[in-house]
Amino acid sequence: MTQTPSPSFSLEEAIGDFLVASRKCEVVSLERLLEAVQLVGRIRALVHALQRERGASSLWIGSGGQRYTRELEQYRAESDAAAAAFREHLDGWLAPDACAHGRSRLLGRMALALHGLSGLGSLREEVLEQTLSPMDSTRGFSELIRALMAVVFEAADSATDPEVSRALVALLNFMQGKELAGQERAIGAAGFGAASFEPELRQALVHRIDAQERAFRIFSEFAAPAACAAWRELQTAAFAADIERLRRRACTEASGHHDPARAEEWFACTTARIDAMKEVEDLLEMHLNECCSVRITADRADLGAVRDRVAQLAESELRDSVPYAVFFGAPEGLEPAQEEGDAVLNVPIVGHSVMDLVQRQAARLQSVEDELHAARQALAERKTIERAKALLIQHRGLSEDQAYKLLRQTAMNQNRRLAEVAEATVAMSDLLGKGGL
Repeated sequence: MTQTPSPSFSLEEAIGDFLVASRKCEVVSLERLLEAVQLVGRIRALVHALQRERGASSLWIGSGGQRYTRELEQYRAESDAAAAAFREHLDGWLAPDACAHGRSRLLGRMALALHGLSGLGSLREEVLEQTLSPMDSTRGFSELIRALMAVVFEAADSATDPEVSRALVALLNFMQGKELAGQERAIGAAGFGAASFEPELRQALVHRIDAQERAFRIFSEFAAPAACAAWRELQTAAFAADIERLRRRACTEASGHHDPARAEEWFACTTARIDAMKEVEDLLEMHLNECCSVRITADRADLGAVRDRVAQLAESELRDSVPYAVFFGAPEGLEPAQEEGDAVLNVPIVGHSVMDLVQRQAARLQSVEDELHAARQALAERKTIERAKALLIQHRGLSEDQAYKLLRQTAMNQNRRLAEVAEATVAMSDLLGKGGL
């Protein structure tokens, strides 16, 4: 008597369908990642415009409204244009199919960024009325930029391709370094404009200089050679020596001994530096878009090849090895069909061709996961440091500079990495319900 199983579906067809579905998911994931990369481009343009407006606002307040009036008006117009382009770009993210699984945090960050933009008008009014100090104005703009940068963090966290992930980490850290350079410009403009660098202002300046070094170091680890070369060239430009000279004056000269005219010199050379940084950012964004496009094209072609191969497999070819051979290899002596008394047991079997496809897909996915680890670790460390700073600001009443200084000093005292101290701070906060810091 022969026993023949009658499954409700063809196992061989199902295996092929799942292989195709696996590749298709990768293509869709990359397409959604490209959408996030395009969003990062809009944010980058807006952040650059706000950075210029922030620096000019600080200089304008510091001069009592006597300098940089025309430039401030120009930078505000540029910020408005970039903000309008950003909001227009966001309209596409409200389509029903855009709210995909895994995007809730990214969409939430967008909402917070829009909330920050809604307060830009009030901040500008206070700047014009000179009811804010230069440092207060700088903090206001910096908080808005921080909200926009948080969107970039979430976009980078969604990367599933190693090369794209590395390119995103490089761009993110360079943007962070550039933002710190923009804060340095505003702080220096305030100090030189007032002809005085009080201890708090000087500490804020030193913190920005130190933090830039870390951001640019991580950028250099992950960036493409062309961007690294452009960054090295930027550091040898004429304005680099002027900035170092003015930095030394700001950090060493006694308060009250600064020439207010240096404010414009400082603003000019730091602006030249930041504008040159934008050109490096342009290279990074171009490389990022190219990585996405190349991978999408390659994965679409591979998807088509997998479909064709699965369709070509013959029934006889699908039945020459046991199913667990995919994972362990076929045991010796086990044939496709074995007699047991009068019965023949027909065991569902996967052929070598399908098995090869399955093995290649499994190996490729494991390789991708291994390559992603380093980029994700760098991103996770930066997010942890930012979270630890936010917790210290919230629960200890510290300023951002004080929070960073505390983390950094603790790391030095304990001979540990800054990221490790930040992780311990976050873990302790979680353990104590965020109320015990």
